[in-house]
This record gives sequence, C-alpha cells and structure tokens, in this order.
Amino acid sequence: MTAGTCFAGAGCRQGHDFRIGRAGMGRQFRLLAQAACLLSLLAGVATVQAAAPLVDTNAGPITGKSTDGVDAFLGIPYAGDTGRANRWRAPQPVPAWTVVRQATDFGADCLQEPPHNPPGGSPWTAEYFPIGKASENCLFVNVWRPAGAATAGGLPVMVWIHGGAFVGGSGAVPLYDGTALARQGIIVVSLNYRLGIFGFLAHPALSREAGSSGNYGLMDQIAALRWVKENIARFGGDPTRVTVAGQSAGAASVHALLAAPSAAGLFRQAIAQSGSGMGIPIMPHAAAEAMGEKLLAAAGVESIEALRALPADAVAKAGKDPSLGPPGLRFAPITEPAILPDPAKQRSNVPVLTGLTADEGSTGRDWSLASVAQLEDLLVRRFGDKAVHFRPFYTASDDATASVAVKRLLREQAIASMLAWAQTRPADAAPVHAYLFNHTQTGTPAERFGSFHSVELAYVFGTLDKSGRAIQEADRAIAASMMGYWVSFVRDGDPNAKGSPAPLWPRLSSGKIMGLGDKTEPVESLQPDTWRAYRDFAASGGKLGLF
Repeated sequence: MTAGTCFAGAGCRQGHDFRIGRAGMGRQFRLLAQAACLLSLLAGVATVQAAAPLVDTNAGPITGKSTDGVDAFLGIPYAGDTGRANRWRAPQPVPAWTVVRQATDFGADCLQEPPHNPPGGSPWTAEYFPIGKASENCLFVNVWRPAGAATAGGLPVMVWIHGGAFVGGSGAVPLYDGTALARQGIIVVSLNYRLGIFGFLAHPALSREAGSSGNYGLMDQIAALRWVKENIARFGGDPTRVTVAGQSAGAASVHALLAAPSAAGLFRQAIAQSGSGMGIPIMPHAAAEAMGEKLLAAAGVESIEALRALPADAVAKAGKDPSLGPPGLRFAPITEPAILPDPAKQRSNVPVLTGLTADEGSTGRDWSLASVAQLEDLLVRRFGDKAVHFRPFYTASDDATASVAVKRLLREQAIASMLAWAQTRPADAAPVHAYLFNHTQTGTPAERFGSFHSVELAYVFGTLDKSGRAIQEADRAIAASMMGYWVSFVRDGDPNAKGSPAPLWPRLSSGKIMGLGDKTEPVESLQPDTWRAYRDFAASGGKLGLF
C-alpha cells in the first residue's frame, strides 16, 4: 500500500490521493487515511476468517468452508494410515493435532480397481466415479451441515456408504455431495473404507495375529460410525439420531452392519438402496483364508510380513496374476467370528427404507434378450426344473413381446428377492418401507438402459446438475419429492412427514411398495400368484437376487 492509496474493497476508493493544502496537515491526513484503510482491511480479513466454520473434533480443530447456507468439512481423518505396517490391521487411531487443520478439500480415495465398463456400454458418466488421487492413507469422512447447525444442535444425521462392488468408489464421488440434503435440515456424512484386496484379505497368519481376518473394510465403516458418535454433536448433530445409508455395495454394507455385533447402537435407522436380498453369497472364513494363501503364492512371498513390505501396486498385481485365472481374486465381506459371525442374523429393531430401480439388470447380458427362444432359455437358466411354474407369468408370442417379458422377469425377480429378505424379519420387527424407482434419466437411451442401477442417486442427493445432461423440470420435481421422503425417514424413521401433502408411503407389510419416478404412488409389490411362485422357489433352495 502506497501513501494516500489503499486496496480496492478495503473501505477507501482505490488510488485516491488525500493530500491537501498545507504540507503538515496533508501529512497528518495521509497518516489517518492509511490507518483507516489498514483497519478496514484487517476488519475485512477478520470477517472472512469468522465466516470460515470451525469445529474442535476429538483429534483437533478443523476449519471448513461455507457456501449458500451450508458448511462443508472435507477430508477429515477418522483413522490412521493403513499402509505397510498397518496393512490388514484394524483401523488405527488418528494422531492428534493442535494447529487448526484445513478441511476444505477431499482426502485421498482408497486404492481401487478401474471402473467397470460393461461389454454393451455403460450409462454411468463421470459424476458416478471418484475424481481424486488414491492412497492407502485414505480413511476420511466428509461432513455437510446447515449453516448455524452448531447453535441449533440436535440435528438428525445420515451416514453414507458408497457403492462400487467393494473394489471401487469413494465418499468424494460428485453425486454424493451432501449440500442439497443439508439444506433440508439434516447433517450428511460420507466416508471412505478400504477396498478389494486391501479391505477384505483373509489369511491364517492374519487370523493368528488378531483372532480373525478379512473384514477390514467393514471395520473401517464401524470406526467411521464411532467417529460420528463421538464427534457429530460438535457439528450440531444428534449422535442418537443416526441413519446409516448406502447403495449397491453400500447397501450390502448396511445389511452387514445390521448383523455386526460391534455396530450395535451406532445407528438408529437404515437405508439400503439396491438393495435388500441382493443374493450375493458371502464367502465363509476358511474359503477366504485359502484364497489368501493363493495370493501369497502369486505374490512370490512366504509371509504376511513380506506381503506388507511390498509396494501396494505389487500386491494388487498379485491379485490379478494369470495363475489365479480370470478375472483374478475377488474380495468382499466374508463370514468370520470377529465382525460378521452370522450375516443372516440382522437386528430387526431398526426401521429400514429399501428398494431398487426398475431396470437393475440393464447393463447385464440378459437384458438385451429379445426372442421367444431366448426367453425360454432364460427361464430354464434362472429356475431350472421349476421353470414350468414361471412360464404362465412370462409368455411371448413374438420377439417384441419376448423382450418385454424378459425385462419384467428380471425386474420381478429382483422385487421377489427383496420381499424374501423382508420375510425373514420377525412379526414384531421395526417397519420396512420399500420403493421401486422407475424413471429414465434425461440423456439416457431408454431402450438400452432404462432406470439403470444407481440412477436414483442424483435424485436422492439433489445432485442432478453434477451431470452434463439436460435436466428437465420433471427431473427436479422427482428429486424434490425423493429428498423429502429420505429426509423425513432420516429425521423420524418414517418417510411420511407429518402434514406433508406428498402421497402416503405404505409399509411393506401391506403388500405395497412406493412407486417413485414417473409416478409417485403406492403399487402392488407383486401379484399374489407371482409372489407365491417365487416364494416356493426360494423355499425349495432356489436362488434369488437383485441381478
């Protein structure tokens, strides 16, 4: 700053010269003007600093950023580095800090495989995928809250667990931005957890070391929920009003957490989007340990210590070694005594919101089947000698009607799988509310992908503008409706807000599910005869699933 001038916006006109009449008076005036400018500039800086939200977590103070009525705190470590010596160990405590830590950018994503690209193309565009660097130092949470939440306090909390087949994904995926939901009066927390070979490796030596092995990714999720319980009140949230939510692998994680003894008491409600009754078998501990032994052989090492000493990319490469056969080893949650002793034994006192999209299987090979012969082949492949019981429901006289029947079969099988899961809950269980999302997103070829797996995410989070698609008013209306239902469930354990003009969402026990998307109205889950056939098929040992 030169004599007689000040910075623009600091309270004086830029470049103005305050020299007047006598030299002495001019000098005094210049000094006074400079002091006024300096004070104004400092006041402006103080205002900016005051606007940056500050929270003192149990590990140390952090500062976030505030935009349009929402405070965001990004890249907060909830556990320590998982690399080398900490690889395949329970999440370690975060070293405390005393200097204010900037929480304005996302932390690193966890190491992962490249995004899946189905042979027939993909409906998933950039907003569905992680955008940051990846590292073994990746256990971060992100928090969005309404501005002023710290003063109000007691806000309900939604903790989001990302999908990605347990081999990909991140809490920083653009679709999961919690800003729009936070504006509705809740706090949103997203998290990272270890993936693939780094998150779910089991081995006898690891089991001897810690009493069990294999579910490190689930341990991370539980550690993040504990972080929320210990810290969320400092952000203005209520630690007794936590809803755990997830989609796809995140939904599978939600069900694992419902069964995990060490997760009891960490959340009050659960949301499982695509979904419940996924039909994916969970590997037993002994088989997972045997797979771990194959990995050591493929890596050319003889001990876990040696495997920990390898660079991360060498470990990942060993999991895809040709000696293991295509596509290499696949790692996901397993049954083991420490974290997940019995996946089927899920706590039933937790209200659940669950559901699926109408076209979950549209990226799979069966979706494009379009002849009478292919329909018959699908019936036999899916139902074996029980196909005779399903033919009356899926008939076709030509290729056009065969294509329609194929798509209806895939959809109804997924609904039946969800219903079969709900049937395992006792009569006095907390309520289940279920949905079917049926809407083709603008810019997605309806004839190919329809209401594809994960399409509802942009509507739930209100992040439609994260895509490059031309968003229509109908899309925004659907998003507003769905956010209203989700926020009500997070707040009260019921998607039906008191006094809301929105259509009433019935409990699944009524036999109805909520249609969301093109129409918002209750619909029959399945016709009674169709459900009876699926129920009998499952009772006889038949396998149902989402896909």
